[in-house]
Amino acid sequence: MNYLKEINGFMRWLETSPLKPTTQALWLQLMDINNGCSWREWFTVSNTTLVARLNVSEKTVLEHRKILVEAGRIEYIPQGKKAGRYRIISLENVASPVPEKPKEEKPTRQEDKPMNAFEFYESHFGGTLNSFVSQRIGDLIDDFGEENVIKAMEVTLKNGVQNIKYVQRVLSNQRAQEGV
Repeated sequence: MNYLKEINGFMRWLETSPLKPTTQALWLQLMDINNGCSWREWFTVSNTTLVARLNVSEKTVLEHRKILVEAGRIEYIPQGKKAGRYRIISLENVASPVPEKPKEEKPTRQEDKPMNAFEFYESHFGGTLNSFVSQRIGDLIDDFGEENVIKAMEVTLKNGVQNIKYVQRVLSNQRAQEGV
């Protein structure tokens, strides 16, 4: 996904499909969160996070999420008491204002597709990625490479810790030892 093209497409789409400012702000926050997740097709975010980012009530978040779903701008899958899953419907290559319904995502087994660092974190560190952790993981990948980040996450878990700062210390210590 191209962040700028999506935002420009959204602004053009709003010309023929106006939305309330809070609905627009929710879409922009979801875009920012997905950007922090390195543009995953499906990403998770809690209502609490959206409430804090938008400075509105949870009821308001639910109301405006429903509007975005009905408008065809996002898809949402509730996950019970866990954070829900979101999918941004791209506007980058859409000729008409309403995109066709996306195909259902087929689940893949771990053997079929290697897990990336973001998926590894969600699967093994027991939590939904927030924008802070996503950004931190992205920075670590840029600095150390994805394979090394996943290995550092494995070391972190073996040491009984589930903290992204610890992962960073493992990587920094490893780099310092290699430099000696």
